[in-house]
Amino acid sequence: MCSNIEPFCAGDQRLVFANSNEENTDVDVAEEGPDYGCLSEQPFPSWFFMQIEKPGDLKFTLAQNTQADFSGADLDVDFIVWGPFERTDDFCSYDNLTEENQVGCSYSEAATETMTINNAQANAIYIVLITNFERLPGFISLQQQNPNAAGQGSTDCSILGNALGDDIAVCGEQEYVLDGTSDEASAYAWYERLEGENEYTEIAGEEGPTLTVTQSGDYRLILTDVLGDNSEADDVTVTFYDNPEIGVAGDLYSCDSSGTVDLTENDDDFIASQGSGFSVRYYETQVAAEEDTRISSPATFNFSGEQSIYARVENDETGCLSEIGSFELLAYDFPQLNLPESAALCVSEEGNLVNDLVLGADVGTQFSYEWRAGSTILGNSAILTLTEDPQVTFLELILTSLETGCETNYQVNLEQVYVPENLSVNISGSGFGDGYTLEPMLEASRDNPFAEYEYSLDEGAWQAAPFRNVSAGNHTIRGREVNGCGPTLSFHVYLVGYPKYFSPNGDGINDYWNVLNDAEGSIRRLYVFDRYGKLIKQLDPRNGKGWDGTYNGKQLPADDYWFRVEVQDVKTGERQEYMANFSLIR
Repeated sequence: MCSNIEPFCAGDQRLVFANSNEENTDVDVAEEGPDYGCLSEQPFPSWFFMQIEKPGDLKFTLAQNTQADFSGADLDVDFIVWGPFERTDDFCSYDNLTEENQVGCSYSEAATETMTINNAQANAIYIVLITNFERLPGFISLQQQNPNAAGQGSTDCSILGNALGDDIAVCGEQEYVLDGTSDEASAYAWYERLEGENEYTEIAGEEGPTLTVTQSGDYRLILTDVLGDNSEADDVTVTFYDNPEIGVAGDLYSCDSSGTVDLTENDDDFIASQGSGFSVRYYETQVAAEEDTRISSPATFNFSGEQSIYARVENDETGCLSEIGSFELLAYDFPQLNLPESAALCVSEEGNLVNDLVLGADVGTQFSYEWRAGSTILGNSAILTLTEDPQVTFLELILTSLETGCETNYQVNLEQVYVPENLSVNISGSGFGDGYTLEPMLEASRDNPFAEYEYSLDEGAWQAAPFRNVSAGNHTIRGREVNGCGPTLSFHVYLVGYPKYFSPNGDGINDYWNVLNDAEGSIRRLYVFDRYGKLIKQLDPRNGKGWDGTYNGKQLPADDYWFRVEVQDVKTGERQEYMANFSLIR
């Protein structure tokens, strides 16, 4: 009823208070007499008055919800404002609550309204009626918009019926000071309700604005306003509680640098053995923990880098908080696992696996391993040995950290490589000039697109083909598949050539010069000239030792000499001539 009107003010913070509903009042419709303006219905009325402190415009956000933290269902909120009045006026006189004195009114279906009072003067009084159209228990929120902006007025919070605030839970302290100080109060009187009694008893000697209490109980403060004979009483219940304890929690790891982390995984460790009725609040900084500015969604906390996370255990019944604990939020890094992107399955012409394929690496017992071929699990060991073709194009390894639950996937593509069965060598060039080029080639009985081959000349290093500038003489070429598929094959070749120098000094070493002919005698004619083009000797490379460095029985001097040779291709019969020089050394 308006006769029970209560003061309120907006202040710098949002004011939240219970609405009128069937659980806390029998008054389900507003009294008759006032002009309710746009409010065609006035279910479950809540009457308030506010006093203006700083003149100016005031704009308020008014909202209604089923939950005090406004996390529940929205409720339709309606209001009407009358004013301005003097402090000495009879606020609830129906002569004042008229259409002429209406300042604002809303009857929309919205759960959030804007209530505006323009050009409010200092000390003026405004009456506000808020109704609960949906008739459900809930809470009303009042918050002034931009209270410190230029031209904005403010409400007077110096004396309220709720001067002591809501019921007080004193956590971990031996005493608490109740403070009802008001600039407009002329007298204070404190009362206490003794255990087992219904009436409040005045506390002798307590006539100041504060009262120090050391035990749980119900207390009352009666304020007398300096503006006439206006007393207001405020009751409060003070309860002393021990603070909850906080346990030790381990560090948490983010499995994904761009994902979220469930901080509540540490709830049980922090609550420890205290049982049910406790919850954990999480904070991003030490200061936030001290100010109780908690993380709003700890179960889906966005990981943006390694950091310390702070926590406090709350007693759900009392609201008391523990000391501050902490743990580290870390990025989990998997160890380096050197798996190839592709692996060769060595198969025979019939498609049977010739060699076992061994994959994987053991990075420790703190991980679990799962090898998959499609939906089939092949094994749970660090090392996988395939003895049969799994008939899939790739294998998957799922590596899971047993400590953190983080997992990562590796994929190895499988490529069928057929055993090479033949090694051939394409020979080009000659033993004269730039020498021979040998181009070996391994071949399988079937198309082998995934095979990789390498070759070795005369036990030399393995390399890709071809071999260039190969000298004359006997040579052995070996070929193998890089992944070890099949045996190493060999090819032997004899290349025709000539020595670059000779020394006819009778020591039995390099005393004669001749071309290195092949067994089929492909070289047909051979001529030796001096540097001036004079024919010195005609040789038959198929017979004799060769040239001994003389001309007409006389030794020729050390010098460069030239030869011309005619070579016949034993396969085609085609003849070609080559010329080159060599040295006679004395």
